[in-house]
Amino acid sequence: MRSYIIVAVLLLTSQFNCFGQITINGQISNTKGEPLPLSSIQVVKTNKGTTADENGNFNLKLEKGKWTLAASFMGYKKVEKEIQINNSPIEVNFQLQRDLLGLNEVSVTATRSEVPVYEAPVIVNQIDSKVLENTQSLSISEGLSFSPGLRLENNCQNCGFTQLRMNGLDGAYSQILINGRPIFSALTGVYGLDMIPSNMVEKIEVVRGGGSALYGGNAIAGTVNIITKDPYENTFEVGTNYGLINGESADRTFHANGTIVSEDYKKGISLYAMDRSRDHWDANGDGFSEITEIENTTFGFDAYYKPTSETRIKANLFSIREYRRGGNDFDLMPHQADVAEKLDHNIIGGGLSYERFSKSYEHKISIYGSGQLTNRDSYYGAGGRVIGNNDTLTESDLLAINAYGNSNDIAAVGGAQYTFDPNDQWMIIAGSEYQYNNVEDNMPGYNREINQTVGTIGNYGQIQYNPISKLAILAGARYDIININGDYNFNGYLLDNTENLNVLVPRLSVKYDFLENFKLRLSYAQGYRAPQAFDEDLHIETVGGAARFTRISPNLATEKSNSYTASLNYTIFKDNLQANFVLEGFVTDLKNQFITTNQRELPNGVAIVTKRNGNGAYVYGSNIEANVALADKFSIQTGATIQEATYKSQEVIWDPTSSDQTQEAVTTGQILRTPSVYGFLSASYNITQSFTGSVSGVYTGSMLTPHIINPSNEYTILEKTPDFTEINLKLSYDLHFSDKENTHLIFFAGVQNILNSYQNDFDKGPNRDAGYVYGPSRPRTYFAGIKFGLE
Repeated sequence: MRSYIIVAVLLLTSQFNCFGQITINGQISNTKGEPLPLSSIQVVKTNKGTTADENGNFNLKLEKGKWTLAASFMGYKKVEKEIQINNSPIEVNFQLQRDLLGLNEVSVTATRSEVPVYEAPVIVNQIDSKVLENTQSLSISEGLSFSPGLRLENNCQNCGFTQLRMNGLDGAYSQILINGRPIFSALTGVYGLDMIPSNMVEKIEVVRGGGSALYGGNAIAGTVNIITKDPYENTFEVGTNYGLINGESADRTFHANGTIVSEDYKKGISLYAMDRSRDHWDANGDGFSEITEIENTTFGFDAYYKPTSETRIKANLFSIREYRRGGNDFDLMPHQADVAEKLDHNIIGGGLSYERFSKSYEHKISIYGSGQLTNRDSYYGAGGRVIGNNDTLTESDLLAINAYGNSNDIAAVGGAQYTFDPNDQWMIIAGSEYQYNNVEDNMPGYNREINQTVGTIGNYGQIQYNPISKLAILAGARYDIININGDYNFNGYLLDNTENLNVLVPRLSVKYDFLENFKLRLSYAQGYRAPQAFDEDLHIETVGGAARFTRISPNLATEKSNSYTASLNYTIFKDNLQANFVLEGFVTDLKNQFITTNQRELPNGVAIVTKRNGNGAYVYGSNIEANVALADKFSIQTGATIQEATYKSQEVIWDPTSSDQTQEAVTTGQILRTPSVYGFLSASYNITQSFTGSVSGVYTGSMLTPHIINPSNEYTILEKTPDFTEINLKLSYDLHFSDKENTHLIFFAGVQNILNSYQNDFDKGPNRDAGYVYGPSRPRTYFAGIKFGLE
């Protein structure tokens, strides 16, 4: 009898629980009433939620009481509604407004977890596909200057080597990620930013300062995360662009993109391809190029599969083949030219990840692996000639013929991450990963061999705590165990570079909301750069016809840094007006900073510079950012950086040898190639429904840059450069088909660098200093093109 009573009680309890669940249904749409398929509904301060169907309809069951529901969809502002559930089913509908500035888009770069950009504890900037399109950026390097604190510069007339400077620090201080993984090695970093086409990229997330230290200790200036195309809707597009550099040299591109997503959105694939052909260009008529010849072919895919609602598998693969050459005599073999720098890269990269949530979505496990293989054939030489059958080979001939080289690079990372997110008050992240890089660089003609392997075991942890709704505290650290094994042989200079380092990198960030739209952020982080034999120095340039290499001082010590940032962020999100204003201050204190000085030319015609430790440096300043959007009609993004970059004591740039005392040593207290002021602007205006105009520009202030004026002893002076204002204009017309709303045919044309603001004092001839380059990367350039697509 007792057992029957227990069963009856259980049945009654289950009935009451069932009856206690009240149904909430509704639809999520945009302000035009169009449904938003697969949008999300979340019950605030719980892990309950659901996903709308393909028509934007949702159904949810909750107990009686007061709840807050939040509706969200990519590209739209999240909307919250408070509801009271009694005894009857209720209907709750949501209309979401377009997020024109991307403030509610999810970012993973700031915290290694998904968080809306505006709610992130550190400032996150995004360069999306719209900015890349409005600025007519064919590669991501051309678009990186359109973010506060970032400046892209060209460092070589011959090969077009570029580097990204963040907050006044050069490229080696920035962590470049592809889909959140550090596989962008030092070798590919030399030319890689030019190789990645813009149609391969969904967006670029930028975190300035050391607040991104969880990705690695060398994220001293900041982190740039290149996020490739992610499939989320069925699309197809092909297009072509034709440009004329100074109205003379052609720059031709063709691209194609396509995405296929299943009806249940459980699997999808995004494909992309680009082919680019650019002719070389000579700025001053001396027969030597200032802009390199380029042939680039890139293709790849991103795909995902969701076996269950809690599981996601992602894979991506890309291939890049790029040939570039600068110098002169392009119709001859490189060793027959007076000067030639030729690079032929073949790169294959990709990644695979597995993510699984618990049923409550409180726990998440991620397992991932990514890798990149690079093979590079190179030529860096000078003094060549066309040799006849009866000619006697001279020493210069032999040096020119033997100036070919080959580099092989393997970069890989694998790891696992655990995330615990029980509520809006706590979130814990812990993970471990192994990073591997091996580079072999052989240039027999210059007696140079590098074989270096760097393995890093990184363990990291992070806690985000919200004691009150207005305050978020983010504390974390990364502990790296680094093993460096390098053999460095350069013309008799032998170095067995074996290092074992254990480095702890802490970070701390605080965000306080004075008001819902007014936020204060503070951050502190440490960073380091290991004293490895090969870092970012595999770039070579020619000076006075001699190839220039970098070698390290035998007692090179680890470089360390302390980074501080503070920012105020004010946002307006009212009706059709959206605006975002940021004022940020930053300070970076470098200890034992790496510096390259004391260039010398050896008897075999090779110039060398030495990397050594300096006495420390300070880089400090402020970034100012203002972004405004008015409905779908008008948008403007602008930013400026004011900074100072100084050494703690005078550093020697060039000093005379014991046999040459004709000049005094050249010293400086300023970090070179760092302007005190620089900034950008990007604006677009929809003149009509079909006709759009875009204006963009980059300002680069005056700076000190080194200039070698005597190739025989590498005597270097410091030149103060003029400032530059580069203005671009683009007009586009979308030919709508009235019977096919999902079809677009777009014609566009424009001019880059309308004012022809360009360097006018390049060195000339085979004895030029190829590194004496500054200012905009191209002169006035005309372009036009067409795109056709389906959605």
